[in-house]
Amino acid sequence: MKALYNYFLEKTIIFYKKYKLFNTLDDVLHNGIKIAYYSLYIEMEFNMRVTNQLFFHNTRNDYKNSMNMLYQTNQQFNGLKIQHSFQNTSMYVDAMRLDYEASALMQVKETSAKAESFANNTDKAFNQFSSSLDQFKTKLIQASNEGAMSVASLEAIANDLEGIRTHLINVANTSINGTFLFSGTATNIKPIAADGSYKGNDGSIKAVVGSGIELPYNIDGYSLFLGSSSDYQKHLTTNVPMFNQTKLHPEYMKDNPGELSEEIYITAKDSIRDMIGDSDANPDNDPLTVFYISGQDSFGNSVKKKVEMTSDAPISDLLEKIGDAFGNTSTNKIVDVSLNGRGQIEVKDLRKGSNQLEFHMFGAIDREAGKNSAGNANVDKIDELFLNPNVDIIEFNKNNLKGNNTITTISSNERLYSPGVFNMGFPLTNNDGKEATNSTTLHSIMGEIDEISLNGVDSSGNPITATLAVSNTTTLKDLTDEIKNSFGVEARVENGQIVVVDESLANGSKYGDSSFSLSLTTREGGSDVAGFSSPSSMNYDRNDFEKVGSKLKGNAYQIVNESGNFATSKDTLSSVAGINNIDGKTLVMDVVDINGNSKKVEINLADPKSTFSVDDGVSVETFDIFSAKGTDTAAKDVTYRQLMDVMGMVISDTLPKDDDLSGSIDADEYSAAVKSSGYRVEVNLDPKGRFEIIDRTSSVSKMELSIYDEDSGDFSKDGSLRFMQNSSLIIDEPSLNIFEDLEKIIEAVRTGSFFADGESGNPESIGIQNSIERLDHIMDHFTRSHTKIGTLSNSLKDTKERSELLIVNVNSVKSEIIDTDFGEAMIQFQQLAMSYQAMLSSVSRINSLSLVNFL
Repeated sequence: MKALYNYFLEKTIIFYKKYKLFNTLDDVLHNGIKIAYYSLYIEMEFNMRVTNQLFFHNTRNDYKNSMNMLYQTNQQFNGLKIQHSFQNTSMYVDAMRLDYEASALMQVKETSAKAESFANNTDKAFNQFSSSLDQFKTKLIQASNEGAMSVASLEAIANDLEGIRTHLINVANTSINGTFLFSGTATNIKPIAADGSYKGNDGSIKAVVGSGIELPYNIDGYSLFLGSSSDYQKHLTTNVPMFNQTKLHPEYMKDNPGELSEEIYITAKDSIRDMIGDSDANPDNDPLTVFYISGQDSFGNSVKKKVEMTSDAPISDLLEKIGDAFGNTSTNKIVDVSLNGRGQIEVKDLRKGSNQLEFHMFGAIDREAGKNSAGNANVDKIDELFLNPNVDIIEFNKNNLKGNNTITTISSNERLYSPGVFNMGFPLTNNDGKEATNSTTLHSIMGEIDEISLNGVDSSGNPITATLAVSNTTTLKDLTDEIKNSFGVEARVENGQIVVVDESLANGSKYGDSSFSLSLTTREGGSDVAGFSSPSSMNYDRNDFEKVGSKLKGNAYQIVNESGNFATSKDTLSSVAGINNIDGKTLVMDVVDINGNSKKVEINLADPKSTFSVDDGVSVETFDIFSAKGTDTAAKDVTYRQLMDVMGMVISDTLPKDDDLSGSIDADEYSAAVKSSGYRVEVNLDPKGRFEIIDRTSSVSKMELSIYDEDSGDFSKDGSLRFMQNSSLIIDEPSLNIFEDLEKIIEAVRTGSFFADGESGNPESIGIQNSIERLDHIMDHFTRSHTKIGTLSNSLKDTKERSELLIVNVNSVKSEIIDTDFGEAMIQFQQLAMSYQAMLSSVSRINSLSLVNFL
C-alpha cells in the first residue's frame, strides 16, 4: 500500500514541477497537498475505513489556516506587519518602546521650541537694555565735563537720563502673552514697580529636555537687577576734599603774610601738619593728632582703632596704618588705601566678591597740648571730646543723617584761622533733620529738657555761671541772647551753628589770645541729660533711620559673615555681628512710635535668655524674647525676625499684655502682641539686608527710630552690629541695585555733583565722575546676562534640532520593525494564494480519485 502511495506522490510532484507550482516536497506537504495524499494513504491503509466526516474536518482546518494566513498577509497592506500584540509580542514591545521615545522626543521638541521663543524674546529685550545703557553712558560722559555745563544743561541731561531709566523699567516689564520675562517663576507679576523696586522672585524657569535633564531658559529679575558680580571689588571714598593747609594759610603756618593763598589738594607726600593745619609757623611745638578709625573689614570683623600721628609724619604713613587696621600685613595686603586727586581717602577691597568693607574716620587734635602729646584728643568715649574747648575735629566723612542725642555738654572751640570766633559744638538740627534757625525751639533740638546750664569765662577772664529755663516755646535765639547777656559777647546762629564772637580782641590777635570759654549742659529734673548729638563726621553708626513718607529705612547692609550673603529674617544676629560672641551686648533703640510717643528701649542679648526693656518716661517694663516655638532665646540664637518683632511691637505701641493675670507674659501673649503689631507696622529686610519699616496706619508717619550698639562710641570696646551708618561713600561694589543706582547717578547730574563732596547739597552722592565707574559695572553685568541668555537660547536651539533628528531616526527604526515591506508582502501573498488554489485543486482531485485512474 505504501508503495502505491509513494507512486502517486511522485507523480503529483512531477506534475506540479512541470507547471512550476511547487519546487520541493515540503512545499507540497506545507500547502495542503499532504492532506490529500495522506487521506488517500489512510483510506488505502485501512481499506477505505476512514469516514467522510474526518476527511471534511481536516479539509476545513486546512482551508481555515490558509485563509487566515492570506488574511494576515492581506492586512499587512494597511501598512503594519502586525495588527495585534499577540501576533508578535517581541515586535509589538519594540514598536511601543520606540513609539514612546518618539512621543517623548516630540514633547522635547515642542518644549524646546517654546523655551527658545521665550529666550529669544529675552534676548531682544537685552538688545534694548544694551542700546539704552549706551545712550545713558553717552549722556553721562557729556554731563561730566565740569565747567562746560550750565545748570540748565545739566537739568536737561538729567531729564533725558530719567527718560532712559523709565524706558529701562518698561523693558524690564516686558510680557509676552501675559507672561513677564524677568519675574523669575512669578511670571504673572510685573517685576519692577514704579519706584524701581523688584517684585518678582529669583526662580529659574526650566525646560525638561530629557530624563532628569532640565535647561533653564530665563534670566530672573533678582539676579539681573539685584545681582552681584563675584569678580568685582568694593571701592570706598571719603567725601570731604582736603586742602594743603600750609598753602591755603601761609600767613599763619609759614609766617609769611605776603604769600598768596592757594587751594591745592593734599597728596600722600604731604605731612599730617599740611592736612590738619596749625595756628603758628613753628612745627616743633605741635601736638599729636589722633585718628579714630571705625568700620568693618572684608570678612565682616569689626574695626575700631585709634592711631596717633606726629605732625611731621607723611600722610602716606597714615594711609599705611589705615590699611593695617583693616588687615594688611607685611606679606599680605587686604585693602589698598590711597588719596585721590581731591585729597580724599579711597579704600579698595582687594578681595573680590565681598560687600562687607566699611570705612569711617575722623581726627582730633588738642591745640593746647604739648609737643608730641595727644592731650585731651585721646579718649575712649568719643563724646568726651566735646567737654574740652581746645579740641578740633578733622572731618573726612559728612552727610545729612540725623544723629542721636548722646552728649550732655558741649564747649566753645576757637576757629583756627579766625581768632576770637568760637563755634559751640557743631551745627544743630531739629527733629526732622533740618538745619536749626533762630526760631527753632530747643525742645525740637534737645528733647524734653527743662534747663541749660552755662558755665565759662567771659572775655575779661571772669568766671560766669548762668541758667536758661527751657519750656515748649524757648527758642535757639533765647539761648544766644542768654549767652550775649551773661558773657558780654556777640552770639548768633549761622547755618545751624551757634557762633560766639569775642569783640574785645584787638586787630592782629592770634589764636588763643581770647580769654573767653563757654560750656553748655542740658538738664532735666536736676540731672544732666543728653541734649546734643555728635556731628555726622564723628558719628559712625548712631544715626536715625531715614524717613520717607510712611517708611523708615536703614542703610547698613546686614551680611552673613560665613557666606557673604545678605541676611534674611531667618539669620541670627550672631552670624552677622562683627565679633565672635554677642552674649552681654546691649542694643539701644531711641523710638518715637506711630502715635508720637517717645520711648527708650534696650535689647539685652544674653544667655540663657535675651530680653528687652521699654522706658516710656513713666515706667520701665521688661519682656522676655520668645522664639517661634515659645522658648527662651539665648544671645547667639536671636534672629533678625525676632529683632524685627521687637521693633514692630515697640513702634506700633503694641506691647505684650498679661491677659490671663498670671503675673508674667507667656509665649502665647507674646505671640499675640507680635501678630497684632503686624497689622499696624511692617518690618522687613530688603534684598540687600537693609531694614525697612512701613507704617500701615498713615501715609506720613510720626515714627522715628535709631538703633545702635551701646558700645558704639567707646573705642575701648568692639562694636557688634550696625543699622544706620555714616560710612565712606561706595563708588562701586560687587552687589547691584540697578534702578536705585541709576537714580543716584541721575541725582548727581541734576544737582551738578561732579565729585564726592560733603560740603555740597548732596553729600551722599559719589559724583558724576565716580558714577561712570559704577555705570560701567552695570553695563558689564547686563552684557554677561545677555551672553548667558544667548548661550541658553543656543542650547535650546541645539536641543530642538537634536530632538527633530532623533525623531526621524526613531521613526525610521520603528518603520523597519513594524511597517510592511510591500514588495515582500506582495510576493508572500501571491505564494499563499497559489498554495490556496493548489490546495483547493488537490482536494477536488482527491475527492474524485479512483484506483482506475492509476491503472
